[in-house]
Amino acid sequence: MDFDLFRDDLGIPHVRAATETALAYGQGWVTAQDRGLQVEADRMRAEERYGEIAGSAGAAWDRFAARERLAATAREIHDALGRPERAWLAAYADGVSAGLLAGGRDVPELAAVPFRPWRPWTPIGVFLASHVLFNGFPGILWRAHVARHLHVPGVPLDRVLGLFAADGGSGSNAWAVNGRFTESGSPLVAGDPHRTLELPGPYQQIRLACTDPAAPYDVLGFAFPGVPGVPHFGHATQSAVVHAAGRESSVAWGITNAAAHHVEVVADGADGTGLEGWRLHWPARELSDVGVRAWRALLHARTARDVADAFAGWVDPVNRVLTADSTGDVLSLTAGKVPAVPAGAPELALPTAKPADGYVELPAPAPVTEVAVDANERPATQRPAGADGRPGSGPRDLRPGREAHALGWSYAPHRAERIRQLLAAGTAPESSATQARIHGDTRDLGAPGLVEHLAHDTSAAAVRLRSWVGDGAHLEAGSTDAALYMRWRHALARRLAGHPVFAGLHEPHGQDPELVPVLGGVFDVAAAVGAGLARILAADWLVVDGPDGRRLRIDVAAEASSALAEVAAAPPGSTSSEPSWGDLHVPAPLLPVPDLVAPDVPGRPLGVRPAPVSGNNESVRCTGGSPGVALTTYRASVARYVWDLSDRTKSRWGVPFGADGRPGRAHFDDQHATWADARTTAVVTDWERLRPADTSLRLLNGARGAEVWRRDFGAHGVVTAHVLDPDADADLLHGWFTRPRAAFWGMGEHTRDEVRDTYAFVDSLETHHAYLVRWDDEPVVLVQAYHPEHDPIGTAYDVRPGDLGLHFFLGSRGPVARHGAPEGPWTVLGPAMREFLFAGPGTRRLVGEPDAHNEKALRRMQVMGFTAGEVVSFESPQGPKVARMAYLER
Repeated sequence: MDFDLFRDDLGIPHVRAATETALAYGQGWVTAQDRGLQVEADRMRAEERYGEIAGSAGAAWDRFAARERLAATAREIHDALGRPERAWLAAYADGVSAGLLAGGRDVPELAAVPFRPWRPWTPIGVFLASHVLFNGFPGILWRAHVARHLHVPGVPLDRVLGLFAADGGSGSNAWAVNGRFTESGSPLVAGDPHRTLELPGPYQQIRLACTDPAAPYDVLGFAFPGVPGVPHFGHATQSAVVHAAGRESSVAWGITNAAAHHVEVVADGADGTGLEGWRLHWPARELSDVGVRAWRALLHARTARDVADAFAGWVDPVNRVLTADSTGDVLSLTAGKVPAVPAGAPELALPTAKPADGYVELPAPAPVTEVAVDANERPATQRPAGADGRPGSGPRDLRPGREAHALGWSYAPHRAERIRQLLAAGTAPESSATQARIHGDTRDLGAPGLVEHLAHDTSAAAVRLRSWVGDGAHLEAGSTDAALYMRWRHALARRLAGHPVFAGLHEPHGQDPELVPVLGGVFDVAAAVGAGLARILAADWLVVDGPDGRRLRIDVAAEASSALAEVAAAPPGSTSSEPSWGDLHVPAPLLPVPDLVAPDVPGRPLGVRPAPVSGNNESVRCTGGSPGVALTTYRASVARYVWDLSDRTKSRWGVPFGADGRPGRAHFDDQHATWADARTTAVVTDWERLRPADTSLRLLNGARGAEVWRRDFGAHGVVTAHVLDPDADADLLHGWFTRPRAAFWGMGEHTRDEVRDTYAFVDSLETHHAYLVRWDDEPVVLVQAYHPEHDPIGTAYDVRPGDLGLHFFLGSRGPVARHGAPEGPWTVLGPAMREFLFAGPGTRRLVGEPDAHNEKALRRMQVMGFTAGEVVSFESPQGPKVARMAYLER
């Protein structure tokens, strides 16, 4: 299927095609190119084969996937779809298969894994595997454990279970501002989803443009690698449709998890324990529907009402949705299937004797007339928000019937309330630029309540924490006070987890030991106590009977002070300075497979460049850890976005790490520093500003000056290849070309500006690229690589698919003397050039064309492994040329 691929300066793919199926094929193809290992690992998780690359942890997952019939469910959902959705999925799957075969799976981790084509239902399986743990059922198993082992005489069970109701590491942010409060007069939709931090990230920035006159669309947003469309966060523009204000018609949407009790754990055994003691009642499986129709329908949406209609077909997981369009409509709704459980059951969220009969009738979409904030709190119609959290004159969240959207779970309300405060405190109309203050806010509204338990502690550390709270309780990376607070909170959670009150929670949980790795830390008492710390400290009723008959309770003030004394004391013999929050709080992402290695350093585990981050679970700038377990961040904002409905080019977005999932590539982590600083980058949509990408995969693409290849030659140094920058490199090239020995290159008479213009023209071509090679950062070689079928040489020999033409110019011998290369620079540069030019997975053969009389150049190529070929004549840009062909097979 024909499609066009473009990339911006961050490597973000923009795919354009004349039909919807060709576009889906292109999305699949580029996803396989950029995220090959990631999507194959996710596909193997869906097909009960993850153990092939992930060892024992993968085997545990496969056992769970087989138990929950992920692969069979994906096939059943696919078979129940209509013809348009099946064709769309098939095209995407075919594109992934083609992209994998074209080099997307050329990574060491997949070397021993046989290639298997993606099937039309494979994307559904990937979606199911990514979300089967997203519904909170492990928390139900934990609460069942609490119900069995934590008995508080005279206290109702639901109150005891409420101690652990909040998952402090979860949740997302989304907010919408009506155009009456914006600079442009059009709405804004913004937010950031919080999920487990993965490398590569769980979301893929992408743009999808279908030029079919019968059903055109142009949508950009965040896709799940391995799943077509942009189902969670998107911004669509219809350039052919202009509304009354004279602007392009556009619509945007964003979601947060609705924290719904939408997957039931049905107890099959006498006490609900053990492998056979429970089963999941999952709407996606019971209905053979996961919402694929909604995925596709969202691409065709033109208005907020269209988005609402699309989400009416959503199934799993249950989401809150904010959507707005350029006419000014802003809507709020809840989408998905929620079992109609009996009253009170959502609060208990325990295994049930039988599944619910039917599903909740969700409220109709509600108009947003001022502001709306969704951040996983228990919904309630809000009063006006003031800067201090009290009633004020700011925009109001007036969505009616919000209480009807309380569907089970809830999280601490600190982030939502803080966003309302920030919106209320705005001194100017909102714009895409002003949203940075919200994305980057680090104030923890929950900290004062915790520090209050140190009210009678007179130690210097307690005084510091009270002062820090008085200054706003901001979790800044450079703050030692913030680090002291989080270290104290961590130590306190660990102390309380070991307290005799919670001794029963350390009893065996009765689950299948082979299933425990899948459930993660759900039965980790310290993690549960850390998440529910505020509730536990406030629970003066938490009194249990000890084994000797004594009543056990927590002396909160004593425990709080002891934990603080523990962290405030310097370790014996320590001479290091007190750590800042950023010293301790660094990203710790999950990898597609354990022990992922960087290709440039064999055997070395892939590391993440240090990026200290501000914030914590409770701040809007969410960088979630697990107090009581670790201070690093394992959950975080895995994307940030601001959709401006007045002009999509004013919209902004960003992800952790980068667009390319392949370690060592130019766009692997080039957005990481921006993300760590809670900033975003401007959306680029002008096709003229995008770089056409070579879908034959012979040329390495990147922005001017970008590094696109690197090889560490150990004692002989490091060689890198960079896209030539015609402006920045013109002086260097002019100096090289005007030397006497450069006469054969034919540019000795060119001025500096003519050299720049020549290579600016080369830079504009999709089929010809120029690269500057550096050896230990010193420029040494100019390489020109090109598609022979689009060059005059293509008329002189029999071009094969996968041929890549090349020209070398040695401008400097580089650090050859320092590295002791007795045969000259080509001892290192020859192998380097060979590996670099074969780095494009579509390159099957290198083709050289030195002048037939240039014996030195021909001998050099033969030393590099080329085979001399026929003598040919053709008309080159410099005039008639007689060349000796040279070939090197991959």
